[in-house]
Parts: sequence; C-alpha cells; structure tokens
Amino acid sequence: MKSEPEVLTAQQVWQLAIGLLSRREHSSHELLDKLRQRGADDDLAQVTLERCQQEQYQSDQRFAEMLLRHCISKGQGLAVLRQLSRQHRLDQELLQQALDSAEPDWFELARSCVQKKFGELAAGSDKERLKRMAFLQRRGFNSEQIRYALQHSDS
Repeated sequence: MKSEPEVLTAQQVWQLAIGLLSRREHSSHELLDKLRQRGADDDLAQVTLERCQQEQYQSDQRFAEMLLRHCISKGQGLAVLRQLSRQHRLDQELLQQALDSAEPDWFELARSCVQKKFGELAAGSDKERLKRMAFLQRRGFNSEQIRYALQHSDS
C-alpha cells in the first residue's frame, strides 16, 4: 500500500529552497520545479521563490552570469549558451545583459578550443580541417568564429 505523500510545511519548503540554492545557482523556473517535485504545493512554492528573491538568495540575473561563465570555461559557444538558457527557461533579456557586461571574445575562445583539442599543428588535410570544423560547430560556434579559429590556429 502506498501512503499519502507528505505535505510540506512552509518552513520545510523554505529549508528545501535554501538547501538547493546553497549548492549552486538555480533559475526561478528550475527552483520552482524542484520544490514542486519534492512535494511543495504550487502556491507555497511560489511564495517561497518570491521570498528567496526578496532576500537575494535567488536571482535570474546571477544565474545568467553563472551560465555564461560556465559555458566560457567549458569552451562552449553562443549557440550552446542560448540552448542551455532556453532549457532553464531563462529570460533572454537577462542573458543578453550578462553578455553585454562580460563581452566575451567568441573568436578567441573558438581558437583556444581548437588549440587545446588539436594542438598547434595546422590541419594538413581536408579531412582534418572538416574534423576541426565539426568539433567547433558541436561546441556552439558560428561559421565566422570557426573560420577565424581555423585560420589563426594554422598560423
């Protein structure tokens, strides 16, 4: 027999939210989803989220900045960053603000990714060049950035 799911109190939901946020940043939608999955009703989860935002424990702007830093540190381009932000249901305006303040150099990031993965050697064959292009494309870089990275890693 299944027992009825335990109804969480406001204090339990608050502690759950603080516990989640103490480990890493969460988007507001992500935090709401996790609170609901763990048994908080919709109203209580929403009230808890608003309290977390008022007390500055949760901020979608901070989450956008963290996501940007994460993608840059992993050598991922703008396309991957935008995809991740959509998965986390992050407001694209907040992401754009983070991009404007950080001003990442996607061209140099693409070049350093190629050098890290393939070393300083120039791509000798067309097959090798295509391999490098596909690698950068999977990483979320656009064709201009890929062309720059391949030209400047060859020299």
